[in-house]
Amino acid sequence: MNKRISCDAHDYFEIVCMRRSQILVSTNSNEKYQGMAFDINVIEDKEVLLIKEDYIVHYVLLTKIKKLQAVDSKIEQHNFSVEWP
Repeated sequence: MNKRISCDAHDYFEIVCMRRSQILVSTNSNEKYQGMAFDINVIEDKEVLLIKEDYIVHYVLLTKIKKLQAVDSKIEQHNFSVEWP
């Protein structure tokens, strides 16, 4: 059975993709990714967040993300940070 994330957590990922936000992501294994969030895809029955950093696209499993930060938005309320256990 695949590990799942909460609906609330999924909403945050959808919001940053919809806004094409600049984000910082930390995983459970302390990997860090930075760039523009632009899509959520399903690869081999697992949801991944696509993050574009210059000419590189990172595919990060949603279930492995422990912290999501939206940064550098001109609209201050669009900048936020959430963390999951």
